[in-house]
Amino acid sequence: MQTSNSNWEANQISFPSFKNYPKRGNIYRQGEISEGFYLLKHGSVKLQKTLPNGTQYILKIVTPGEIFGEGKSKETSAKRNNTFAEALEDGTLIQKITSRNLLEPTVGPQLYDKLLCSNLEIVQRLERLNWMDAEGRIKFTLHDLAQKLGKRYGDETLLKLNLTHDEFAKLTDSSRQTVTKTFSALKKEGVITYSRNRILFRNLATFNS
Repeated sequence: MQTSNSNWEANQISFPSFKNYPKRGNIYRQGEISEGFYLLKHGSVKLQKTLPNGTQYILKIVTPGEIFGEGKSKETSAKRNNTFAEALEDGTLIQKITSRNLLEPTVGPQLYDKLLCSNLEIVQRLERLNWMDAEGRIKFTLHDLAQKLGKRYGDETLLKLNLTHDEFAKLTDSSRQTVTKTFSALKKEGVITYSRNRILFRNLATFNS
């Protein structure tokens, strides 16, 4: 049974203190020994992977209340991270989940639910690659991030996102040129306005309709 973010946050009393990361601060690097799982309290985190041929892509943007990280191996050999995690804004608060926390009856099941959601997101991303074109994936991701990270001001929604067009392309399995073209078209249509890392949606309810 899934639990709400509010219930999740209410059960953090026994956790250690949060660590504060600056914008572009490294939480962990690809290839380093994994230290387990983390809970994001405030801010946003970019999870990125570099393939053996040097190609980079962004797996997801972690939002508050979500768990990320790759766990620890139960074997004698140390488990290494397959990705690297980077804070996207100043004041990003992250809490490491210890082995002791996992034994708590209110924590373990919620971690399990969060991991199931992460697996579902991976499947859905592959599905979008099959039936959505690049422009559709860009619009879908914009809408999704605005719902999770945006601030409402009447009918308008302000999304602050510290991603370049190149990084947004890596997140949406598209090209930088397509991202720039799509953003420009949406701005010309009056659907959004944007400047640097700020995107203002005129009406998020009708944005992707």
